[in-house]
This record gives sequence, C-alpha cells and structure tokens, in this order.
Amino acid sequence: MDQSIEMLVSNPVYMAVAVVLAIIILLGVIKKLIKLVLVVSAILVLWVAYMIWTEQKVTVESFKEGVQSGVETAKEKASEFSEKAKETVAKKVEEKTEEKLDKILPKKD
Repeated sequence: MDQSIEMLVSNPVYMAVAVVLAIIILLGVIKKLIKLVLVVSAILVLWVAYMIWTEQKVTVESFKEGVQSGVETAKEKASEFSEKAKETVAKKVEEKTEEKLDKILPKKD
C-alpha cells in the first residue's frame, strides 16, 4: 500500500491519472444521486396529485406515514435480497471449491 502511494506521489503522470479517475467516479456517483432525487420527487408529486384527485387530505402526518411504510418495505426487501445473495454466493463458493478440490485430489474408487 505504501509503495503504491509513493509511486503516485513521486510520478506526476500517475497522480494525474488517479485524479482523473477519482473525478470520473465522483461525477458518476453524483449523477446517480441526482437521478434518485428526481425519481423520488416525481413519485412525491404523483402521490400528492393522487391524494388530491381522490379528495383525500394531504397532510404532513400522512406523508410521514407513507414515507415510513416505504422505508420499512425497502428495508425488508433489502434484507431479503441480502440473504438470497449470501446464499447464492455461498453455494457458488462451495461448488467452485469442490471443483478445485476434485482437480487437486482425485476421488479414489
């Protein structure tokens, strides 16, 4: 790790490449965050329009309740996805490990 840092600091070409890559990554993250904000804003506007169209009251409390239920649903889905991903990765690792072990240690019949 120290060698890579010394190499970046000592060579301005490597430093310039690292800075450009960091800027590209930062801009990509910012771009995704802006998209997320726009999507959430559009959903909020549609929700308010729906509430007005169905002649329901649009209050801060109802908004908070809607956001809270959305957050809870997102947390549940994220944890489900995480568990499925862990299981899939574990199965793949086991399969690859068995394949490599079979190559190294052939089975005796």
